[in-house]
Amino acid sequence: MGEELGESQWGGLAPPKLASGERINGSNKKQHRRENKRKRIQKQEEQPEQTYWSKYEGKFEMPELKQGVDEWKGGMCPQGLALHHPAAGALLEYATQGCPCNTGKDWTKEQLWAAVERGPHVSALEPDAIEQMEQEIAEKQKQGQVKVVLWDDIKDNPPAQLKVSPLAMIPHKSRKYRAILDLSFPVRLKNEDGTQVEVPSVNDSTTLEAPSGAIDQLGHSLERIIHAFAEAPEDAKIFMAKFDIKDGFWRLNAKQGYEWNFAYVLPQREGEPTKLVVPLSLQMGWVESPPYFCAASETARDVAAQYTELPVGTQKDNKFIEYAMGSEAVQNLPEHDESDLRYFIDVYVDDFLSLAIATSRQQIRHCANGVMNGIHDVFPEEKEPENDPISLKKLKKDEGQYALLKDMLGFEFDGEEKTMILEEAKRGLLLMVLHKWIRTASRKTAGIEFTEFESVIYKIRHCFRSIPAGKGLLTPCNRVIAKRPSRVFLHRNERLTTALRDMRTIIREATAEPTKCRELVMGPPDFVGVQDASIYGMGAVIIGEEKACIPTVFRVEWPKWVQQEVLKTNDGKNGNLTNSDLEMAGLVLLWLGMEEVCPLESGTHIALFSDNSPTVSWTNRLACRNSKVADQLIRALALRLKKRHVSPLATLHIAGEKNAMTDIPSRSFGSEPT
Repeated sequence: MGEELGESQWGGLAPPKLASGERINGSNKKQHRRENKRKRIQKQEEQPEQTYWSKYEGKFEMPELKQGVDEWKGGMCPQGLALHHPAAGALLEYATQGCPCNTGKDWTKEQLWAAVERGPHVSALEPDAIEQMEQEIAEKQKQGQVKVVLWDDIKDNPPAQLKVSPLAMIPHKSRKYRAILDLSFPVRLKNEDGTQVEVPSVNDSTTLEAPSGAIDQLGHSLERIIHAFAEAPEDAKIFMAKFDIKDGFWRLNAKQGYEWNFAYVLPQREGEPTKLVVPLSLQMGWVESPPYFCAASETARDVAAQYTELPVGTQKDNKFIEYAMGSEAVQNLPEHDESDLRYFIDVYVDDFLSLAIATSRQQIRHCANGVMNGIHDVFPEEKEPENDPISLKKLKKDEGQYALLKDMLGFEFDGEEKTMILEEAKRGLLLMVLHKWIRTASRKTAGIEFTEFESVIYKIRHCFRSIPAGKGLLTPCNRVIAKRPSRVFLHRNERLTTALRDMRTIIREATAEPTKCRELVMGPPDFVGVQDASIYGMGAVIIGEEKACIPTVFRVEWPKWVQQEVLKTNDGKNGNLTNSDLEMAGLVLLWLGMEEVCPLESGTHIALFSDNSPTVSWTNRLACRNSKVADQLIRALALRLKKRHVSPLATLHIAGEKNAMTDIPSRSFGSEPT
């Protein structure tokens, strides 16, 4: 990858740097993340309104194809249309020379001996894990993806780049174990005085050199799919297919000599000589593997979009085309139809996602060929279908079959109803765990292991991506996680128990009534509400924006006990309520007023204005840190939002001096407005 191509013409192909120009490694990666977050927020704010669907034009013409290379390493090499892509030069370098691996200083013999003596993680030493690894390594040796060496043969004169990391074996859904190389694990040595010295791990010592733009969109695929569903016409049918790249990162090789950075001790039975496994390919646990691989998969996505813009009927059928055409919904389509075709192609690391609003089998065939031919232009097809980069195993499970119901990125999508819900197996597991926890809440038990509690709550938070109001129930859980106790006792925390019951209820309700995707995205407001609160009461204004409603102004006086809770008591102590609590209560009352005044329906967009910054923050996040009163108000608001099926609220700050129209009614109960 040349300097000019990487850094001037196509900046996304250049290695990442800090704003100061400094290269990224383990010492400054946190600063890099902070800068990336700010850049992402700025880009999102500047991004104009757009559609995620491409309307098929059919005007793309195949160029005169460039000559590719005859030999390459691994299972990735651009050819065909991919050679015309801006990233072709970089991908050709990776294919012919391997991916650069700058992992810092070479390890000393002492450090290597310590790493080998530490060996694999205890999870990899189970008899069945050892047996599985023996089979996997034997298969990868046949494929030329790894080499195995005796430690005794190299320990006195190790290769310069040799670094040894621990291997772990974790449970996996499709087989008993999945091997994970922990490249974030440091080597620890003891000095003569007993103090410990820590040698940075492979990940921490790596200087980032992979294309910075390759993973800019990583993690946003689900958001784009949700938005695509939300903006699709109500009567449209969305056909979905998923194509998985077999062996993923293993299709990209490390630069020759640098593969030694990813060595690990082979789990073996006691008494056997120590062996090191040296993968020739990039490893899942390495910090640079995702951007290198995504540079290839994102290129394949771009090429697939070009193929899809060829005139219908001009593409040669891919060898796997029949796997895409077998669903009943596709077979019920006419063979030909002149209606418009709209399509959407995305990729999440090694999962290619194809969506099509199609009205004929010919259009579905065209989209399927476009995606698979685009993949094969970057990941060359193999003669044996079982070895092809497009996973035949997954195709046989109908993942590549265009259908109206499809599991994508952990969620079940319905292309006819435009709904989504967490996958059934994951949903069932969450409901089972919550049921077990709630049953023990009324008894004094040993409690819940914190690691289990934290893991399940993170999974629930992911589940609530399809139930946005669910976030409003998580505040008690967030407080427990912040304290990190060794065990969580539900019988001592009534609010936490109530929150868990509410979570189980709304997850069960979602099973019967999955969420419309239009209820998950914001948009220009249909209705606008503005409110202000004082110690005496609250005032609010409701008006229509994109839709009509009766313009409404109303006020509510706080009960005397509420006013007293805010005022200082005779002994000089503060009451139990803050002004921000009152502002949050006022916003909840504003919402209840909008329920009465506005003709709300599924996906209605609402904008609320408040001059209280905590209230704005609490409502946007549906969470608070310190106020128990606000916690309960957020819970009430979240459940009302769930009941009315509206889209997430857009809550904005309005300066106090510009909020007189609600400040005046809020202070009209015995106070002079400011």
